[in-house]
Amino acid sequence: MKRHHVFDSIGWWFALNVAAAILVTLLMIMAFVELAGVWGQPPVENAELIEQAAGIALTFDNVPAAERAQLARKLTSYAFDVQWYPQRDQVPISAEHNGREHDSRWGKLTHMLGRTNAGVLASSPDDLTAEAATTLHKYALAIELSDHSWIMFDTAQRSWGIDRSSRMVLTVLFVLLSSGIIASAASRRLARPVQRFAAAAETFGAGSRAEPLQLVGPLEIREAAAAFNAMQDRIQQLMDSRTEMLTAISHDLRAPLTRMRLRGEFIEDSDQQRKLFRDVDEMQAMVGASLAFFRLDGQQEPMTRFELAELIHTVVDDFRDMGHSVESADLMPLVYLGRPLALKRVLTNLVDNAVKYGSRARIALSAQDRQVTIVIDDDGPGVPPSLIPKLFLPFFRIEASRNRATGGFGLGLPSARSIIRNHGGELTLENRQPHGLRAIVILPITSGDS
Repeated sequence: MKRHHVFDSIGWWFALNVAAAILVTLLMIMAFVELAGVWGQPPVENAELIEQAAGIALTFDNVPAAERAQLARKLTSYAFDVQWYPQRDQVPISAEHNGREHDSRWGKLTHMLGRTNAGVLASSPDDLTAEAATTLHKYALAIELSDHSWIMFDTAQRSWGIDRSSRMVLTVLFVLLSSGIIASAASRRLARPVQRFAAAAETFGAGSRAEPLQLVGPLEIREAAAAFNAMQDRIQQLMDSRTEMLTAISHDLRAPLTRMRLRGEFIEDSDQQRKLFRDVDEMQAMVGASLAFFRLDGQQEPMTRFELAELIHTVVDDFRDMGHSVESADLMPLVYLGRPLALKRVLTNLVDNAVKYGSRARIALSAQDRQVTIVIDDDGPGVPPSLIPKLFLPFFRIEASRNRATGGFGLGLPSARSIIRNHGGELTLENRQPHGLRAIVILPITSGDS
């Protein structure tokens, strides 16, 4: 058995796609932070830290100096660190790179503190001074308390100048967008061979031989495609072998039936001769009907686009020419992709049953919900509900009305249902009220129909 590399599997493809999505997300965030300018790295005075810092500073002014270090540790959280410094020279922020300690930029902050002369120092991640480069690489804000000690707040998180909930929404949007881009590209690449596989299976299930699938995509999909190709070949060979066998049987049966008929010419009793000839003729007809049923000639007919309403009108006109009562409502124009000769045989069989057992037939055509519905009603006595499923069994007849003289050999409805199912549709029968039988043909509308 041929060995396959582990990286050739669907699992590896998915893992690679997830890693690519994460990488693209990180690159998008990095690009945004680098290119967004002031909005990506806002000045400290526009950050979310200001109001919180003012409130904490007012609290520290009312706390004894001995307790301030411990309180600072308690107030430290994932959002920012709080540190208290008794002396100005302990604060790791230089006044050279951000202006004077009493900068007018902090008027709002000093107003909240109630001390317009309070000192304020700040540091941003983009500060380029030598001292800043060796001390802080994050947002930091230091406020002078009333006793000239200092409290400092610092955080490595960039606020983008907006509140936390909005930042979370933006982050989620970035993740979804990048993941969506990767997932969309990857899913299309994975879905294409699966879609081709499904289309081939549908085509083969409808009775047409599908083109062999190309062995592309991940290992599992290639193996499934190879198995489908092999299965299709085996089934087609079995069907061909069955047809050849039945053809041979039919050919072999013709010879003894012909000899029986020739020998019957020497029977002097005319009544016995007539009975023998009738049996021989019936056997020959049964052989021919069985062979036509098992060949399923409709499967060999190519799919083509045709006007379905015109096909129905053709069947109606044929029966009217034979003197039968067949009605058709205003049939809507509909171009359908299917096998016209096979569908004509179906309609002919159903209309023939309707006029034979129900005196007349009425045909209606409708299309909705991606399917075509053909309804054929008659005015006959109907069929016992328990016998309706059996009507689709080969050689089954209801002796009361569908005998050999009028009902054939019981292969018409099974053959009709087989043709409809080969189109991906369904044929059903149901009784009408107060009497009559209704045949319902449902055919799917594919993308090739209009």
